[in-house]
Amino acid sequence: MSPLHKTLGRLAAMAALAALPHLAMADTWPSKPITLIVPYPPGGFADNVTRSLAAEVSKTLGQTVVVDNRTGASGRIGTDAIVRAPKDGYTIGLGVPATLSLLPVTDPRYADLNRQITPITIAVRTEVGLAINPHRIPARNFKDFVAYARALKGEMAYGSAGNATSSHLWSETILEAAGIKAVHVPYKGEAPAVTDLLGGQVQFVLISGSVKPYVDSGKLLVIATSGEERWRLFPDVPTLKELGVDGVAASGWLAYFGPAGLPAGVTEKLNSAFASALKQSSVQKLLEGQGYSAIGSTPQELSAVTAREIVQFDRIVKSGRVKLD
Repeated sequence: MSPLHKTLGRLAAMAALAALPHLAMADTWPSKPITLIVPYPPGGFADNVTRSLAAEVSKTLGQTVVVDNRTGASGRIGTDAIVRAPKDGYTIGLGVPATLSLLPVTDPRYADLNRQITPITIAVRTEVGLAINPHRIPARNFKDFVAYARALKGEMAYGSAGNATSSHLWSETILEAAGIKAVHVPYKGEAPAVTDLLGGQVQFVLISGSVKPYVDSGKLLVIATSGEERWRLFPDVPTLKELGVDGVAASGWLAYFGPAGLPAGVTEKLNSAFASALKQSSVQKLLEGQGYSAIGSTPQELSAVTAREIVQFDRIVKSGRVKLD
């Protein structure tokens, strides 16, 4: 055997030995409880869904999944804790557009966030609805709304869940695509923005499914939704795409990820466990009540969604329509 072949043989053997710990870990994992970090306070929708999923994932994996709320800094504290966790699969966490897609655009410290994580799955997704108060403005559909906005020549106001949030950037994306302008009024969450929409202080808000009771009672009107297909929560409302407003693919989602470098076998087990949890009737009932759909995507699909949204958010920020400070 030539020296070259001997060297190649030794390198192959070394590579095989290096892989053994990861293979053995995947076989025995999990052997202790798993921590699932939520970067937001207890009691919200994302926290409730995560706790419901954690209970089902625990059953599948045979180990307790403990939900740990690490709040603060608009999700940064919890996200940092997930990214810096040991690469063994015993600490994973919740990701949403505001962290995985927005932080890389709005905060230079997170420019390479996608390289610091191991995607596991997009668990659930929802569309976004453009809601108006039909008792305050003379519009009953999107065409009327655009005409009304143009007549106001940029003086129309809209509310968002806060400056540089996904609802802020998606609102500006829609306005740009429709060729209209409006004044941004940031709030501390969706609920106070909706309160002022009801009171007539702002003229539109991008809403989640939690606002459906106001729509059902006639207090608010959804005139367009953001998905590729009609939102099952509002099946009679056309999508922006149907209305000729292209380039807008706004959605809300809850995803789960771990630090970069999770063993492939561990990631596969976690992905499968979440997929199984999403099929449970208790989880589906919770999701349906808020207009969310169970997805259970592959890790690659989560990477693709965040990459696409990062490009969209970066473009709208660079357009000058959004001020981050």
